[in-house]
Amino acid sequence: MRKPKLRFAGFEDEWKPFQIKNVLRKVSRPVDVVSSGEYSQIGIRSHGKGIFHKAPVTGASLGDKRVFWVEPNALVVNIVFAWEQAVAVTTDREEGMVASHRFPMYVAKDFLAEPEFILRLFLTRKGKKLLELASPGGAGRNKTLGQKEFESLKIALPSPPEQRKVATFLLAVDERIRLEERKLARLREYKKSTAEKIFRQEIRFRNDVGEDFPDWELRPLGDVATFSKGKGLSKSDLVSDGRTKCILYGELYTTYGQIIPDAVSRTNVAAEGLVLSRKNDVIIPASGETPLDIATAACVLEPGIALGGDLNIIRTGVNGAFLAYCLSMHKRPEIAAMAQGNSVVHLYAKQLRSLLIPLPADKEQEKIAAFLSALDARIAGAMSRIEELRTFKRGLLQQLFV
Repeated sequence: MRKPKLRFAGFEDEWKPFQIKNVLRKVSRPVDVVSSGEYSQIGIRSHGKGIFHKAPVTGASLGDKRVFWVEPNALVVNIVFAWEQAVAVTTDREEGMVASHRFPMYVAKDFLAEPEFILRLFLTRKGKKLLELASPGGAGRNKTLGQKEFESLKIALPSPPEQRKVATFLLAVDERIRLEERKLARLREYKKSTAEKIFRQEIRFRNDVGEDFPDWELRPLGDVATFSKGKGLSKSDLVSDGRTKCILYGELYTTYGQIIPDAVSRTNVAAEGLVLSRKNDVIIPASGETPLDIATAACVLEPGIALGGDLNIIRTGVNGAFLAYCLSMHKRPEIAAMAQGNSVVHLYAKQLRSLLIPLPADKEQEKIAAFLSALDARIAGAMSRIEELRTFKRGLLQQLFV
């Protein structure tokens, strides 16, 4: 039966099979490039992430490159990464832009198809398999989409009114996701700009009775902290039901923010071979891929967590959360400048000891850490809502298509 699991009211007919070439028509309008003219090209991100606009270039810089005018409301495919769902539909925003021959464009033929609907079809698991089928070859750039193979693909389509209904609904879901992503971006920017003002002391907190806190001190980190290193532990040591919680240095890049209330990984490595955290420890990678990557710190709130190798451990009487925010946000450029190496960069305790840290009173440290932590909670909530919407969309894509 060519019927989806989920349908809008009023639509009951089975979907009909069509070849792409019978419902879409390829459009190619070559650009007569003028060397002194200016041209804006489009690109397409993989995984259905849409069209992006490249910086304008002159006709002279295009040289002999063949480019074509972007057609409005057209399904456009990146033939190099079509197998990774590098497909999109053009909009009015691309009017007057150009695309290379690697971005063939298709418009509706005989009103049988909605490009936006077919785009959504190709973003399903089945759609991905079809794009892979039309992209023979090895991995990466060798898996180029064959345009004849693409045009010969068979897809099942409902009536045009049902296509429009489905496409309009999914566009509304996408717009909701975009709104939440914009909110998240604004929250992150607010946190960044506010933290900068706090650490520059342009924003100050007051005590519980409204009085000003004392002036901040500027001290070398080595005066208020001791340093050590984590020990052992690799990804192969992780087990889902391990008896000891643990943190690997790579998780500072992928899993945690500036505060770690609880560790997500576990290990069964013997205790005598581990370095365990104390409450308020601040950890910062000892190695990483880039200087900016390595300049990230986190405060471990729970004692007894195994800290893996390639982690610098900072033990201090300073509020650990405050210090982690200070290092990650205020002192990040200085820490990045300290990092040494090329393909792999390293950061050593002897470098961190000399780093000058602005230190407010203990109570003001607490207030600063609590404020920034509250912002992080709002950011985490926004990220969770976005992921829920994306999960909802993925479920819809599987149920709204045959």
